[in-house]
Amino acid sequence: MSDAARFFDAIAGRYERAYAPSAEESRRRMDRVLRALPSAPARVLDLGVGTGRELTALLDAGYAPTGVDVSPAMLERCARRARPVPLVEADFWGPLPFPDASFEAAIALHGTLAHPPDEAAVGRLGAEIARVVGAGGTWLAEVPSPAWLDRVGAADPRVRRTGAATALFEDPVTGASITARVLDEAAWRGALGARWTVSLEAVTDVEWLVVARLAR
Repeated sequence: MSDAARFFDAIAGRYERAYAPSAEESRRRMDRVLRALPSAPARVLDLGVGTGRELTALLDAGYAPTGVDVSPAMLERCARRARPVPLVEADFWGPLPFPDASFEAAIALHGTLAHPPDEAAVGRLGAEIARVVGAGGTWLAEVPSPAWLDRVGAADPRVRRTGAATALFEDPVTGASITARVLDEAAWRGALGARWTVSLEAVTDVEWLVVARLAR
């Protein structure tokens, strides 16, 4: 079992109470995501779907989402939603279990991409997303900015900085921990720029929305 699977299995029962943004904040974020997605009814791959908080907004807007997560405990909770969607247990940092051009878009929300297993992982994932969304595809990701390490890491007892771009995040109740790796703007463009047109937009003062698009 990967570090991510162990961590998210451990916090699954607490996620909605301790980690999820408020309903108002979730609506604000999802409004922005929906505006950047291609027109419905696009097929959307939801990386790190977790408990599926964003699925209602996607379904209400007419999209056809498929969720992927490495955590069986998170997926079990997601499957209880009133309107279930296809769910796949897989580590999205490895090869994705989908044929070419299976989707028109992909999303990775709530800091899902903050825990790459190595420095080259984002580039590999970018190549896989390009394969499964095909020409003209869109990929949106909410990610921590470098300011997160300076501001949140200094004030949050759950976070211990371990390097110039890394920190260890420990859940205070379960003791489960996971490494966070934060990319700056140049690193995002370097990892994705060979295939994607990339822009970074501020979500908060410590988070970005990465908007990546493939040429048609």
